[in-house]
Amino acid sequence: MQQLPRLSIGDKVELIAPASRCSDKELADLQELLNSWGLECVVAPDIFGDDLLCANNDANRFEHLKNALQNKETKAVIWASGGYGCMRLIPQLSSLGKPKELKMFVGMSDVTALQLFMNQEWGWPVLHAALWPGKFSPESTEAVKSFLFGAKPEVQFNGVPLNKEARKAGLIKAPITGGNLRMIQSGIGTNWQLNAKGKMVFLEETGERGFRIDRMFEQLKQANILAGAKAIILGDFINGNEPNGTSLIQPVLIRFAEQLEIPVVQINGIGHDFTNMPLPLGTQASLQLGNSIQLNLPR
Repeated sequence: MQQLPRLSIGDKVELIAPASRCSDKELADLQELLNSWGLECVVAPDIFGDDLLCANNDANRFEHLKNALQNKETKAVIWASGGYGCMRLIPQLSSLGKPKELKMFVGMSDVTALQLFMNQEWGWPVLHAALWPGKFSPESTEAVKSFLFGAKPEVQFNGVPLNKEARKAGLIKAPITGGNLRMIQSGIGTNWQLNAKGKMVFLEETGERGFRIDRMFEQLKQANILAGAKAIILGDFINGNEPNGTSLIQPVLIRFAEQLEIPVVQINGIGHDFTNMPLPLGTQASLQLGNSIQLNLPR
């Protein structure tokens, strides 16, 4: 199983917008942040263009993605904006072939589609993370920097058990797969459909009310998408309040956990919230079960 590469000061990284568009200022702020870390940013001059829904038309966005993956001078590919559009690129990506050199591929949310494809079809580990200056906490940004440069030998998270299987003392060693719940649902029936067998599945979401999250969970179960999973790791599920201001999300998460016969744990601080810590996907991980949950991922 491959490990994610490390960056060094002076390395070149490529910024792409495979989904929706961010503002020119947000792109400039991201470049400024990465430059302050000693990295040199490569950005296509036509990164943004006219399109009905996305940062550019499908052909241009795929060309930017392909060039970033195949560019021998860059060490990492970092998404510049989320939104919608990544899954539209996968039919072309499927015919591209696995790049010769493994790169650090950083993204989350809509980018889940690309990351699942790369992880499952190419065997590439990826990094579930975001670098949007001002949107995420300084602690989160510093954690991403630390991970990119390999400053710490291990990433560690603490959590809580959500069902009886998770409360039983034990240790699970397996890679983590997953990402955004809505995108995983969107992948059902495609060539990038989540393969959970022998893995721990990470899920997070934003902007979905309790009944919608429950509906997505139910579809995953009825479609057997979680078949063979070793455990479920639930990250942050935010911004899904009911019209009266209350939230049904946590009870939905608990009911989902109690209906499964594998351990389900909850770890806060990974997802779309202000605190959003990086999570490597596709690398070996260790999940310590019991009354106190601990997730360890060697860097």
